[in-house]
Amino acid sequence: MKPVTVSQVNEYIAKKLRDDLNLRGLAVEGEVSGLSRSGQHYYLTLKDASSQIRCAIWGQNASRIDMSLIENGKKIVAVCDISPYPRNGTYSLSIRYVEALGEGDLAAEFNRIKEKLEKEGLFDKKYKKPIPVFPYRVGVVTSATGAAIEDIRKIITAKNDFTDILIFPTAVQGIGAVNSICENIRAANSLNRNGIRIDTLIVGRGGGSPEDLAAFNDEEVARAIFASEIPVISAVGHEIDFSISDFVADARAETPTAAADMAVMDTFELKADIERSTKILAASMDQKIAAEKRVIDGASALLYANIRSKIAEASSAVDKAVIMLRENDPRRVFQKGYAAVTDREGKIVPNAAGIVIGEEYDIVMSDGSFRAEVTDVDLN
Repeated sequence: MKPVTVSQVNEYIAKKLRDDLNLRGLAVEGEVSGLSRSGQHYYLTLKDASSQIRCAIWGQNASRIDMSLIENGKKIVAVCDISPYPRNGTYSLSIRYVEALGEGDLAAEFNRIKEKLEKEGLFDKKYKKPIPVFPYRVGVVTSATGAAIEDIRKIITAKNDFTDILIFPTAVQGIGAVNSICENIRAANSLNRNGIRIDTLIVGRGGGSPEDLAAFNDEEVARAIFASEIPVISAVGHEIDFSISDFVADARAETPTAAADMAVMDTFELKADIERSTKILAASMDQKIAAEKRVIDGASALLYANIRSKIAEASSAVDKAVIMLRENDPRRVFQKGYAAVTDREGKIVPNAAGIVIGEEYDIVMSDGSFRAEVTDVDLN
């Protein structure tokens, strides 16, 4: 038997698939999963309870399709053709037309839990705890080997040299993920209550299909987050992904990277701000001191001038008083031939009317005194 090449086999199978009329204009019912976009083209998976198939909507078909009908978790009917790829021996469905069929199982369960918890008040803003501005330690509940933890480490260490990171290795998808997430949330709170301080808890994972993110839509996980005494930042998937965790957590981050950025402040920027503020404060203090010194110098000069003026005035007054005292010194008067008359008690007799005939009086002169008896008084 002559062997054939792999390419020949793939080409043969691809031709058989293209020629099969049953695989043209095929109406396929399934739930949308893993929707993504590249340029003008869309890629998704259609699945049912036991199988799935890859699909593509090429740009020329996308313009004729109501793309609002295509969302993760929705059931649709897609009219499509088989599209084999001989190079790698795979095939997919090329979708030409879409009709809405209804809500998929994952979406239905999501909405059921969301409505239930919302009615119970678990999403109420009054229960939201503030995220600490300057955490001492951040706990991270996520896979220890995924890209999410590396992104979180990188962001926190790049902008903060103070906060510690405590990782709780967690299964974030598949069997056991729900239990693992809940146990680690409770473990973080237990450590916090017992002296291992944890200020903020990041709970989440990187992007994936709705099935990959399903654990974070579980009611038990939602209740564990709500019961956490530590403020929780939910960081599940990409910006377009929303989970029940996002609604019940104290804060929602679009991605794990955004959660890390939200969880810590930039200590390097803070230090720079403190240095700038210190310099501004020092300059302001110098200016204030200089201004106050100028005021004090001015006040001192004015005070000294006033004191000198007062001293000069007092000195002048003293000089005048000395002159006046000198001019009015009785001894100067006595030197001119005048005398003072005092009675026996030493009191000055200012006029002749006060003289009593027969009494003795002391006559005080410039160089001595004498006593005289009055024999006669002559009044003017």
